[in-house]
Amino acid sequence: MIEKVSMTIVYAPFLLFVTGLFFYIINIVKLYRQDKLFELKLSKEKFFDFAILVLRWYLSYYMFDYGWGKMTGDQFGHRSVEILNTPLKDVDKFHLAWYLFSLDKTFDIVIGLMQIIGAVLIVVNRTVLVGALLLLPILGQIFLVDLAFTSNMFGAALPIRLVCMILSDLLILFYHKDRMILIWNNLTKGTTTKFKYKWWVFILLPLLGLLTDFGFATLTYPFKLLINLLTK
Repeated sequence: MIEKVSMTIVYAPFLLFVTGLFFYIINIVKLYRQDKLFELKLSKEKFFDFAILVLRWYLSYYMFDYGWGKMTGDQFGHRSVEILNTPLKDVDKFHLAWYLFSLDKTFDIVIGLMQIIGAVLIVVNRTVLVGALLLLPILGQIFLVDLAFTSNMFGAALPIRLVCMILSDLLILFYHKDRMILIWNNLTKGTTTKFKYKWWVFILLPLLGLLTDFGFATLTYPFKLLINLLTK
């Protein structure tokens, strides 16, 4: 089942493209017969709108592919006995990182699920901005991982791909800049404490913050003991 879904992710875009191209040709023939080919003229505004739509699906496809690969265990890990039997000091950092990422399935599932959710949100018109904002830090994290661990194995190919994805995401947000400015203003304007405090109160806050951490550690200590007991 998993292999069938993975194959569908690979071949579906090509099948959908051929189908869409078929109906596009039919539409051209129909307009030609009706002497309405002028309707195919593409305005500058419509061109940019379509380009943004393409970028949304570009990000959606790769994020869904990345997310599915993480959730199914196909992206991380190693099956090479030779690499697994090599001392750590002699293992390339790419292979070492990919192996470590595969050790915790919870990490892979959570990150993969977030990527898939972002991939779905960014293609739906009502949630495109939510999807773009969700994917931006995810893309940044993938870029840093690829830059740190894959460059010596694959060169600059993967980091450059991620730069293109990040720029695509930023272009989507910029295209909807009016809404983004409105969101920014709503989140930042008029946001303050409900009461005024003396200046010396702020001097106390760093230590109070440290003591708060100590307080939470004390309150949650019984739960830590219980979890340690249950996981032994």
